[in-house]
Amino acid sequence: MAWYKIAKDFNERNLINYKIAYLKDIKNRLSKLSKLIFQSGSLTKKANFAIIQDKKISSYPLIRDILINADNVALDSPWRFAAFCNDAIGVIDKKIYAFRKEREEITRIEKGQPQKGWI
Repeated sequence: MAWYKIAKDFNERNLINYKIAYLKDIKNRLSKLSKLIFQSGSLTKKANFAIIQDKKISSYPLIRDILINADNVALDSPWRFAAFCNDAIGVIDKKIYAFRKEREEITRIEKGQPQKGWI
């Protein structure tokens, strides 16, 4: 039996799915910005500042702090900006992994561990 057939409430799982999707979007944007910095510094700085000003990113202060540091060096050192973006991507990967583990725990809490084979 699939987990969605026994689940009573999808709100928690959906909330975690939205967080994962948001972080994946930020990760993709940062990977593009880390390459774009070498071609257009001012455009990249504006895009990074838009990410910093997003209300949802305030829930992740470590990522926001890294992006603020990246914004400070965007026009002076594109290599350091790219390094800061890669650091933020690493933190985002850890958050996504934690959210996936939490989602898996939520989906298996009702039923317990799935049974394999014959009993």
